[in-house]
Amino acid sequence: MRPLLLKLGDHRNLSIPAIKRLSFFTQLFPQMFNEKLSEQILQHCTKIIEIFVGDYKCTNHNTNFFASSKGGEYEQKIVTLIEMFYHISASPKYIEKLCQLVLKTENNLMIEASSPYREALLKFLQRFPAETVDLFIMESIMMDAQWNRFFIFILKHEMGTSFRSVIKTSKYTILLAYLNWNTDIHQPHKYEAQHQAVLIIFTLMELDDQWIPTRQDIVDALKSMWHSNLYSTCLENVACDLWHLIGRILLLYFSNNTNDIDLLFQLLRALCYRFIPDVYFLRDFLQNTVAQSFTVNWKRNAFFRFVENFNNNSISEELKAKIITAVLIPCFTVSFDKGEGNKLIGAPPTPYQEDEKNIVSVFINKVFDPDKQYDDAVRIALLQLACLLVERASQHIHDGDANNKKQGNKLRRLMTFAWPCLLSKNSVDPTARYHGHLLLAHIIARLAIHKKIVLQVFHSLLKGHALEARSIVKQALDVLTPAMPLRMEDGNTMLTHWTKKIIVEEGHAMQQLFHILQLIIRHYKVYFPVRHQLVQHLINYMQRLGFPATASIEHKKLAVDLAEVIIKWELHRIKEDEREAKIDGSEDELIRETSSKRQGTDLIEHRKKSAENLRESAVQGVGSYTKTDDVLRSIDKSYCDTVLNFLVRLACQVNDPQAGIISPGESLSRR
Repeated sequence: MRPLLLKLGDHRNLSIPAIKRLSFFTQLFPQMFNEKLSEQILQHCTKIIEIFVGDYKCTNHNTNFFASSKGGEYEQKIVTLIEMFYHISASPKYIEKLCQLVLKTENNLMIEASSPYREALLKFLQRFPAETVDLFIMESIMMDAQWNRFFIFILKHEMGTSFRSVIKTSKYTILLAYLNWNTDIHQPHKYEAQHQAVLIIFTLMELDDQWIPTRQDIVDALKSMWHSNLYSTCLENVACDLWHLIGRILLLYFSNNTNDIDLLFQLLRALCYRFIPDVYFLRDFLQNTVAQSFTVNWKRNAFFRFVENFNNNSISEELKAKIITAVLIPCFTVSFDKGEGNKLIGAPPTPYQEDEKNIVSVFINKVFDPDKQYDDAVRIALLQLACLLVERASQHIHDGDANNKKQGNKLRRLMTFAWPCLLSKNSVDPTARYHGHLLLAHIIARLAIHKKIVLQVFHSLLKGHALEARSIVKQALDVLTPAMPLRMEDGNTMLTHWTKKIIVEEGHAMQQLFHILQLIIRHYKVYFPVRHQLVQHLINYMQRLGFPATASIEHKKLAVDLAEVIIKWELHRIKEDEREAKIDGSEDELIRETSSKRQGTDLIEHRKKSAENLRESAVQGVGSYTKTDDVLRSIDKSYCDTVLNFLVRLACQVNDPQAGIISPGESLSRR
């Protein structure tokens, strides 16, 4: 033992075998090593590290980085010397010294998580968990990014249980002080300390998700930060990830305390601002947890809580819109899909009554205010929710009888709210304007509305080819167009009149032309009874769009779609003709059987009239535009030949081949 201790006088005498023998002695006789020997071991460790770093910087800057920074004699010596502090009775004063030594070495060698020295240091730090935590949560240390990263490494490590326990039981109060700092992004050092405090809490939450729900004081501090500093920080630095961490913590707390609906509403502020850190976790929670698994009672409570806060000026207009679109609409949609509509609304359909517990009644009477000027985002959100209620719960609004004036109050308020979108002098945002059209389209499709309103909405939508509102206009037309023949006696006539009028008068505008032709393509079955009035126009535009050599692929695709519509019309006519023949055969057989059993011309005539009425209703449908013969009349042969000629010419076009790639033109030719 004595010869070995004599070698401690000079670090150059410390070979690897000598250091290992010394390490074994520290494990066998830890009490023999006093404070002086501990200090000497630290000095030797420092000297060896200085030599190692100096050699690395001078001679190894052109060699492989990892080969030079890890492995070798120096590393083994340093690791073994640091491990000795774990075995001997070293005092806590070496915590900071050893941490400084290791972190400085890692910085010089440009290694951190892969450092071979951390495991040895952690063994020593485990002996003093409280003192170690006190060191790392000091204000001066919390402002150092490298120290902060090392402490998070310690907490996440498998040997970090004791450190985590110390923080959760007593030291978290110090973290609370950092959370209550009034800092901003212009104070980088203080911001770093506050960020580290949040990151420590987040790390503890990841490893123990039952701790945060028990710490109301931490949650209150994070709520205060979220409410006070989120907006200002995001304006200054869109890359700030502090709010991602706070949002995750608060969301975990909410998942264990779902009655705190206001907290969920406040978390939606993350969706109102633009910053880089991802908030997908919040969107995923809203769509797959709140909407899908929360109870109907919770959804009702969320709605009524929103109604209470709707006129609260402390809540921004954008946040109100997000509450509707991100919480209420998805929740209501899922409940309607599950058949929980009446339970969600709160009562069976009673459109003639006003009930404070009825969601439809409260929404229309307390939230909707036709005389109030709303922000565009709020107006759009309200219209979207109104569309959902009209589509899925129209029986709670009106019974559909146009003569029942008693039940018209709710319907009247909805119509009044959406009506400004039809006024050309009203300068409304295009998206908000056509959301109003969408609401009117849903009302027309499900409730009895005056013919003039139907035509006005349809005509306005036909002219709504603005690019920024195209998707909304498409939705509205998809709802309204099939309802046109149902809501008017001359529905097919009006459908044809306004469609032809737009095509003829405004067909020179390419966006308008695309808009109206795509409507016919999507709803070719609705236009089937009036196809003879439109087929010539479709043929003309098919040739105009598809034949020019300079035509774009979009134009050619639209031309092919028009040709496909004409073919589908003819195939549909053939099916109707076959069904007509079957009806004729079955009716003739029925008449023969009846006449053989019961004589009398009156009965036979009655059967024939019934058969004719049945055929007419089967072919013509609800609309009353054309007679049966006109509906079943085939498209002229010249038009069919033109379509066939166009498709053959397009299919035979030569496209530039590319190896392994099918060009859009080639794909269209194959189609």
